[in-house]
Amino acid sequence: MRILLIVISCLLSFKVFCQHSLQKLSYPVNTDYLDEICPVVSFEEDILFFTRVADRHCEKTLYVDSINVFSTFKTNEYEQKLKQVYSQIASIPVDDPLSSGYNQDIWYTRLVNNMPQGIFHPEYPINDVLPNSICANFGKSSTFLVINQFAPMGGIERGFSITKMENQEFTFPEPIEIQHFNKAASELNITSSLDSTILILSMDDSQGMGDMDVYVCFKLGNNKYSLPINIGKDINTAYRESTPMLSHDMKTLYFTSDRPGGRGGKDIYYAERKDFTYTSWTAPMTFDPPVNSVYDDSHPHLLKNNNIFYFTSNRDGTSDIFQAKLLREKLQKEIIINVKIINGDTGKPMPGELIWGEAYKQERPGYFRSKDGVCRYKFFENKPVVFKAINRNLYSGEKIIDPQELINQNISEMTLELILYGDDRPVTQKVKENTEPQNIENGLSELELNRTILLNNIYFERTKAVVLPESYPTLQKLADVLLSRSRLYISIIGHTDNVGDKTALKTLSEDRAMSIKQVLIEKGVPDYRVNTIGYGDTRPIAPNDTEENKSKNRRVEIKVISQ
Repeated sequence: MRILLIVISCLLSFKVFCQHSLQKLSYPVNTDYLDEICPVVSFEEDILFFTRVADRHCEKTLYVDSINVFSTFKTNEYEQKLKQVYSQIASIPVDDPLSSGYNQDIWYTRLVNNMPQGIFHPEYPINDVLPNSICANFGKSSTFLVINQFAPMGGIERGFSITKMENQEFTFPEPIEIQHFNKAASELNITSSLDSTILILSMDDSQGMGDMDVYVCFKLGNNKYSLPINIGKDINTAYRESTPMLSHDMKTLYFTSDRPGGRGGKDIYYAERKDFTYTSWTAPMTFDPPVNSVYDDSHPHLLKNNNIFYFTSNRDGTSDIFQAKLLREKLQKEIIINVKIINGDTGKPMPGELIWGEAYKQERPGYFRSKDGVCRYKFFENKPVVFKAINRNLYSGEKIIDPQELINQNISEMTLELILYGDDRPVTQKVKENTEPQNIENGLSELELNRTILLNNIYFERTKAVVLPESYPTLQKLADVLLSRSRLYISIIGHTDNVGDKTALKTLSEDRAMSIKQVLIEKGVPDYRVNTIGYGDTRPIAPNDTEENKSKNRRVEIKVISQ
């Protein structure tokens, strides 16, 4: 039995992307403890396929020399054979194959109005106990590209195959041939044009520009394609470019890269094709939040309406499937923001300078000096705007207001408070998109499993883990919720900026998390319902380049681990 295979990494001709309305698909698509990756929607857009990793309830079929080992061997013999096969794949001993990242199965759900309905787990031959994943549509007739090439007698090789879905069953995958294809590549991803004349794949090749590059192949005949051609320096860099997706009109390429200049981790980019060669592209643009985040975001998939966008992200701990909308409605009525500049010590309005600009851009061209700390802002475009206020050595955190979210909630007017603090008590006040921690004051009664929540208005003595009295109102609210919900278990997570010794920073973040736990215990919360962890400076949400950005990284979060 030959073992040479691909493992999917866990992890639009539309010109301007203003994404919004992010949501993580609910259970049973996403689970709390497994990775769900690689979303692919069928051409008819009625089925969403995805890959689930390390599920012990996977399809157990394993053919070796035309024998299904799972159905013919004793349990212990099957387990030993599985360890042997997985150890061959990994080139190291694998004692628990089913918990390995090589255990990947194809799942799917029906889509009704773009919302999941039910869950389906296909059997052999589309799934077996080895890596399986649908990568892309292949034409318009319920035919799909899958990773690896298969032999009916058993064994797999690196490459790609096609399978056709007939009702709820799949045909045995048939290999496609790519001239001089490098089967020694460490990782492979692929997509196809809807007419199947073009393949776009990413692989790690010694002749490439970096860690992993994107290539194009042209159709030569039935299931036969040309030598992979590097798609060029417009797209590829010395970093890793992967998980490509070609738009339905074949004009726009979406892909993932960990190049500098993104939001952090892996980010999703897009570029427009300039000519028929597929090697000349416009400069890649990155998606703004909420699609891209400080975590790994990958596996883009856009529907034909150029609006509904699926992707994979590990922002909630494990990899999950998310959906976002890209198109924004025109403003049909006024949306007014009543801004109040508040003194953080007195809690009363105070004079200040209001500064604003388009969110996720560096420029802040808007400026207004308020003598009484009160002013009104009117949206003229459906674009998110970032606000902040200053008064000499006092400043507020940045807050982002997205008018589309207000439209979705039928809100035409709202109040925005910008609270000013001095340099000795910086506080992050940014109203975060769903890609980042939710503000605890936005609804403690609706805490979600595995949801990270920013704990605002928490103050410590400088460089110490001593909780200041100003923190007690927020901690009392948190204690009240914990006491009212006996099944709620949380983790307190401490973070710092990067100023100081890294070991000391990690210790400080751990001690601060523990100090908050002690306050909660004093208020009657059982200690076994609160875990603590400190990451020091290892998980920033902003660059540590200014005092304001450093203040964003000095934060405390809570995460729901059970409820």
